[in-house]
Amino acid sequence: MNILNKKMLPIGLAVLSILLFVLMIARHEWHLANSQSIYVKLQPVDPRSLIQGDYMALNYQLYFGGQPSEEQSANGQAGKANKEENVHRDDFVDQKSIVSYVQLDAQRRVIRTSFNPKLLAQYPSSSTKLVLKNPDNRFEGLYPAASSFLFAEGLEACYRDAQYAELKVQENGQPLLVGLVGEHLQPFDCKQNQAWWKGPRAG
Repeated sequence: MNILNKKMLPIGLAVLSILLFVLMIARHEWHLANSQSIYVKLQPVDPRSLIQGDYMALNYQLYFGGQPSEEQSANGQAGKANKEENVHRDDFVDQKSIVSYVQLDAQRRVIRTSFNPKLLAQYPSSSTKLVLKNPDNRFEGLYPAASSFLFAEGLEACYRDAQYAELKVQENGQPLLVGLVGEHLQPFDCKQNQAWWKGPRAG
């Protein structure tokens, strides 16, 4: 009986691993099917430091306090609109995630992020809950879903012009990063549409 149990143990572990893998896939697909897209602006950064191998570090512009006006942007005062809304840094200590609330424009782009749930009541048809990760207990370190985007080797030139991150957000605010898009929210479809991905043409 002991010998039989020893033989069955690896099989049982393999089956359990497969079930867990299938469960993860099913959960991922359920999230995609039962959530809506929102778009978060990516802050401008130097592409040479942004792209490292097969991933791109993401620097989100969440507009805490509201998107700066054209006048503020022109005068270099965009930071005044991107304030902390009376948030104390102690509020972020020892919390793996922080619940925020985002206001969206007509194209579902984030134009304001707040920690006050009253935002949902103020803009019921154009706001949603968004859970932010808090890896280092810092206001400046908060980000949704993922801090980097993985892609196949050789596609960095295609993703270099990414302007927004597309997130699928569930009703409870849990986000899933599904891709990067351009200035007009157009998908890049790098693998399908880029000739250099298919390799040099013969002849």
